[in-house]
Amino acid sequence: MKNIVLRMLLFIILLYAGATYMLYSTQDSKIFVTSHLEKCNLTKAKEISFKTTDGITLKGAAITHSKNAPLVLYFGGNAENVECFVENVASKIPEYNFIAFNYPGYDKSQGKPTQERILKYALEIYKKYNPDIVIGRSLGSAVAIYVASKEPVKKLVLITPIDSILNIAKSKFPYLPISLLLKHKFEADKWIENVNANVALILVENENIVPKKNLENILSKIKNIKFKKEIKDVNHNNLYNSPKTIEVLKEAVDSLKI
Repeated sequence: MKNIVLRMLLFIILLYAGATYMLYSTQDSKIFVTSHLEKCNLTKAKEISFKTTDGITLKGAAITHSKNAPLVLYFGGNAENVECFVENVASKIPEYNFIAFNYPGYDKSQGKPTQERILKYALEIYKKYNPDIVIGRSLGSAVAIYVASKEPVKKLVLITPIDSILNIAKSKFPYLPISLLLKHKFEADKWIENVNANVALILVENENIVPKKNLENILSKIKNIKFKKEIKDVNHNNLYNSPKTIEVLKEAVDSLKI
C-alpha cells in the first residue's frame, strides 16, 4: 500500500513538473502568435517601414485620407497582422489618417517578439510620429496603455482590453506558479495608474478570450472614460468581420474630439 501511495505521489509530481515545463517552454508561441497570420494585399493603404534605434526594421502600413486629418497610431493583437487593419478597417474611416507597425517577428517585421522590445519600439514609434490618437486592441491595449503611461497621450481607444497577460494566465492556469514562469507579463493594470488620457472603450458581447474578472479589473482602473460601447453578436476574435465594428470605432474616435 505504501509503495502505491509513493508511486501515485511521484506521478503527480512528475505530471506537475511536466505541465510547468511545457508552459514555460511554449509561452512565447502562445503569447506571440506569429505563424498563420492573415495576409493582406495593400491596395488602399501603403507599406511603410520603421527603423528602431537598435537597427531592427519593422514593417507596417499607413493610409492618408487627408493632409490635415488627425493621425491615429494603432497597436494590434497578439495574432494580428496590422496591415490588414489599415487596409480593411482604417480605409473605411476617412476622417482620420492611420499608421500601424507589426511587432518584431510578425509578418515582414524583423527580430523576435518580447515584451521589452515591443514596448521599447512602441515608444520610439510614438515619439517619431506624435499621433493625435492611440488605439490598442487586446495585447495592443496593454502596449497602448504603456505608451500613454510614459508619453503625453491625450486620446486613447482601447478595443477588447486586457488587464495583463500575467493575470489572464493565472486565471487559466491557477495551479501553476505563473508569476515565476512568465517572461512577458504586460501588466496594463499597473501602467494604467499613470494614464491621464481621455479613454474610449470598445467591448464585445461574446468575450471568449479575456476572463470576466480580468476585464472587470482593468475597467475598474481606467480614468476619464468618455465612451463605452459593447458590440453585439461578435467575439474577441471576429470583431473586425462585422461592419458594426467600423461604425463603433468611428464613434469611439469621434467621442474624443476636444
